[in-house]
Formats: sequence, structure tokens, C-alpha cells
Amino acid sequence: MFNIYDLTQKDPKTLQERALKLAEEAGELAQAVLSVTKAPGSEYKGHDLADVREEAADAAIVALSILAQASESREEFEAELNRLMADKCAKWQEKLPVSSVDTVKRSD
Repeated sequence: MFNIYDLTQKDPKTLQERALKLAEEAGELAQAVLSVTKAPGSEYKGHDLADVREEAADAAIVALSILAQASESREEFEAELNRLMADKCAKWQEKLPVSSVDTVKRSD
């Protein structure tokens, strides 16, 4: 997936460094969301939805690099990514109100 496994192998960051980087990226995403939603004290930053998308992508890449580093091979990374995403999305869907679940099923 977008060479994340290979890039992770080439990057010397430790698992701890990646986790801290993820926290940093999550903070940047939060700042962008606060700015876009005009939360008090955040409007001046002037972020827009494009900034939110970019920060979300940064956070997702770092999260996936953590998964890649915790995998012993590209095959394990891809299998775990598929398994975990399916399991976690199914769990999320189970927690949605019934009317939301019906909408999700219709749009699939």
C-alpha cells in the first residue's frame, strides 16, 4: 500500500519515535479541525478542509508505518492491515445506531 512497508524499512526511526510522531501529527490534525470549525481561539490559524485532509493523511501514514514496523514482512503487514481494518470497521458498524447502519448498508 503506497510503499509504506518499504519506506518504513528504510527509515531508521524506532517504534517509540514513530509513536511520538503520530502524537505530533494527531495534534496538527486537531489544530486544523479546531480552526476549520472555528473553535474559540483557533480561528486565526486560517486552516481549511484541504489542511484537514492533509493532516489526516499524515497521521494515517505514520499510523500505518507503526503497523509496518510491528510486522515481520510485507505479507504480514498487508494481511494484518486487511484483517484489522475489516474487524475494526465491523466493530464500528455494530456500535452505530440502527438507522445509521441501514444507511451504511444501502450505500455500500
